[in-house]
This record gives sequence, C-alpha cells and structure tokens, in this order.
Amino acid sequence: MKNGIISAISNYKGGVGKTITAVNLSAALAIKKKKILLIDIDPQSDSTRALVQNPSSIDKNVYQLLDPEEETPDLQDFIYPTIHKNLSIIPNITETSGLEIPLARNFPDSNLYLRYAVRNHIKDIFDYIFIDCPPTLSIFVSNALHCADCVIIPTDAGSGNSLEGVRGVLDLMENIKISGNPELKFLKILINKIDRRKSAHKANIDSIIDRFGEKNTFKTSIPTSTLFEATETITKSTIFTKEAASKGAQGFRSLANEFLDYFLKK
Repeated sequence: MKNGIISAISNYKGGVGKTITAVNLSAALAIKKKKILLIDIDPQSDSTRALVQNPSSIDKNVYQLLDPEEETPDLQDFIYPTIHKNLSIIPNITETSGLEIPLARNFPDSNLYLRYAVRNHIKDIFDYIFIDCPPTLSIFVSNALHCADCVIIPTDAGSGNSLEGVRGVLDLMENIKISGNPELKFLKILINKIDRRKSAHKANIDSIIDRFGEKNTFKTSIPTSTLFEATETITKSTIFTKEAASKGAQGFRSLANEFLDYFLKK
C-alpha cells in the first residue's frame, strides 16, 4: 500500500489508552525513521502537551483549522516539530471544544472540514499520519473518520465497558462510509493495559477475540504500567524519552513492526 496512510485512533470510551497509543506508536515509527504526522483533534490536547517541543512557538492549531469563520489555511503553518526527530504534529488547544456549536450549525458540510484542510496536502509528505480523537462520538471524531483511510480502536483489557466503545466506533464508521468516506477501513483493535495475572483481563481478551475475530485484533498488546500514567502527566514526554528499555516501550516497538507489516502486505 502506498505511503501517506491516515489512521484515526478512536474509542468513545475514555481511559482506554487512546492518546498513549497515538503518541507512542507515532514515536516508535519515527524512531524507525518513518516520517510521521500526528494530528491532535482532541480538545483535551494531551498529545500536544506530550510532544510539542517549544509551546511558545505555536500560533496555529486545530482551532483555526476547523473554525468556520477562518479563511482557507496554509497547512504548512500548522505543522510543528516535536521532541522526536521525524515526528511532527498539528497541535490543539482546549478552546477547540467551543467549536462544537458553530460546527453543528454548518452540519453536514462541517464533517469534511479536516479532510479538505489536510488530506491532499499531507499524504505525499508523510509516510504515516495518525489522528488522536477525543473519547466521544462528536463532530471532531466525525471529522477524523471522514479524513482517515483506516481506524485503530484501542481498548482496555481490564474494562468490559470499553468493548461497547469498539462497537460504537464501528457503527459510526459504517455511517461515514455511506455519508462521505466510502474507502474508510477498520484496521484492528489494540488491547491496552494488560495484566496477565488477572483472570478478568484474560476473560475480556477472550471476549474481544470472540466478538471481533483474531484477524481484527493486533497480535501485539500493551502491558499496564505506571510509566504510561507518568508520561501522560509530564509534558514533552513519551515512553521512549523516559523508559526506552521498559516492557511498555518494547510493546510499542512490536506494535510499530506489526503496523508496518500490515501495510507491506497490502
């Protein structure tokens, strides 16, 4: 499959490791010398805080990119370097949450704002692009899925409720394939926060495989770790900048290899 693949990372249930996945998978691929762009479309802006190298340098972000009142943007002004070589970001700010009402007024055209703003401008520049989505089924997620080629759905091994988030994203995908992005594909489910000592985790993993199929689930899973919680709360930090030899870092290296193999086979 050609480069410039856009993957949305989405689950409408919170706490499933969505941003951890977006940030650390992006970093793992960048370390492998792939040219990566992460688009932070979540107004919580956790990916932005984790990756932005020089916050004071930012004057363009997702708010202006999606604001119906803004003129057509020059996308190059929105792309910033991060703490990792080969990894760039389109950052976000918390004020973007205030755009939901203006975007709703422009529905359904507003579903395509991100697609029109970025898709044709980045696919020839970057090897892989990821969109970190908010834990909702909001218009921001709809924008991400209208822009993306495929969707990765993280889920929490310790939470049966996160499976409902998987189904919610899959249902939204089907609607979006009809309404404006017929080429959108479901890539795979990623199982996060695994503690194999706990029987409930094993039961949830078995349930995921039973409901969605082994071929629709990454073989790689990410272990639970307080290191991820620490990197989430510290700005300018990923698992590779803090604990590059940890099991969590090893997990994301393995995930990066599996991700690349998936597209090499296409």
